[in-house]
Amino acid sequence: MVVPAALLTLLLAHSLFASALANLQATQASAANGHAASLRAWLESSGRSLANEVAAAALLPSERCGLLAKTFLGSNSGFSFVRFHDQEGAACDAGGAPPSERRLTDLSDDKGDYRLAAVGGRVWIVSGAREKANLLIIDDTALRGRLGLAAHGGETHLALIGPDGETLREDREAADPRWRAVAFDPAPNAAAFRGADRSGETAAFAVAPLGSGLRVLLRFDDREYEAAWRRFLVLCLAQLTMLGLLAFVYAVAIRRDVVRWIEGIDVAARAHGRDAESRAAAPVSAKMPTELRNVAQSFNTMADRAHERQQALQSSLADNRALMLEMHHRIKNSLQVIQSYLALIRRNGSRAEAPLLARIEARVGVLAIAYRLALTPQGMRPIPVKPFLDEIFAATTGGLRRPRQRATSHIGWNGELIVDRAIPLGLALVEALVAAFDAPDITYVGVALARNDGGWVEISVEADAAPSAAGLPEKVMRGLAAQLGATSAPPSPEIILKWRFAL
Repeated sequence: MVVPAALLTLLLAHSLFASALANLQATQASAANGHAASLRAWLESSGRSLANEVAAAALLPSERCGLLAKTFLGSNSGFSFVRFHDQEGAACDAGGAPPSERRLTDLSDDKGDYRLAAVGGRVWIVSGAREKANLLIIDDTALRGRLGLAAHGGETHLALIGPDGETLREDREAADPRWRAVAFDPAPNAAAFRGADRSGETAAFAVAPLGSGLRVLLRFDDREYEAAWRRFLVLCLAQLTMLGLLAFVYAVAIRRDVVRWIEGIDVAARAHGRDAESRAAAPVSAKMPTELRNVAQSFNTMADRAHERQQALQSSLADNRALMLEMHHRIKNSLQVIQSYLALIRRNGSRAEAPLLARIEARVGVLAIAYRLALTPQGMRPIPVKPFLDEIFAATTGGLRRPRQRATSHIGWNGELIVDRAIPLGLALVEALVAAFDAPDITYVGVALARNDGGWVEISVEADAAPSAAGLPEKVMRGLAAQLGATSAPPSPEIILKWRFAL
């Protein structure tokens, strides 16, 4: 808002300055015209007198013509030389030395009643053609007197300029020629302008036509121009200062009544964004604008409700976690009870049922071991593979291995797997050991698990002979492999199980 107002102020001030400058130049042009009109009136009066006397002299003999020339020169001040032509066409002069023939050749062949001419740095009034030109040469002192200045107009210099731009006469005897304008408008109408003089200084000038290519040139001081410029600066600075003050007051008011409250709301919002548990609140005050106060109150209400919902959600999550831990704890206990019950039945039952119960106990034991290793007070965690498989190997070997059979285990990777992948791995190992220990020709079983350079984990169960015809349950093994995400190696007689899976 301030910038457009400042631009409009500058435009207005500039238009006023341009108007003042135009008025000043019009006044200066009028002054030049006045000087030219005054000088023109004197020259025209002298020219008409010359024309009248020329007509009278053409009717007189030589003696009477010379007397007329002397009488005319004596009764008209301001002239240094006059020439008429008598009835015979002979020249009759009065005044100083007559002009040379070379000067006379500078005149044109115009045949008007009279005209002005600039010859040899002097102003002549000429009547007639060049061969019999009647002359009236203006005295330099009189011409300089006619070029007087009016000090009240700010004029400093005045000169009569010839057709070729030379200075014919100035208003003072020994004027500095550097005041002259380097160039000026040669149009016939009077014009005022600012330009550079011959010394390079910028000033105000005005030029007015006098006739026959002669012009009057005036130079003015810069008092009026500087006064207009000062008025322009004062107007600009006053208005711009006022606008700046208004902008400052407006900015302070906006800062005090709007921005600081918005920043308070922003700080509270950022605090909640960084920390969901933050209790930062937006400032609320009776000094706030109504709209901002409503926004701050709404923000605080939403923050309080979000905090309440967060507390309720955390409480619900804690209850669910407790229920989950209790459920897993009961599952673990139940599996351990079942495993212990099966072991008790196997030890106290018939020898024919013992292998079947041992197989069931080994499979249930995988689940019990997995839940025991995964369950912590903080919740379920990934299962460490090495202790998990070592315990399964020991439990299965102890329940199923025959006296003449030997089994070894080498678990070379101690990574972790989630429960959903660790249980299929353990069950697959149990099924491979069951198949190996059931084969009558197998005397050695070796279990190995390692991670290769490609990032894959490989488990293998090998024997010194082929397993029984029943072998592994294919459908069960495909399901376990799919759940683990494992692929099996091509079958061979001595390899009971060989899987490879990615982490």
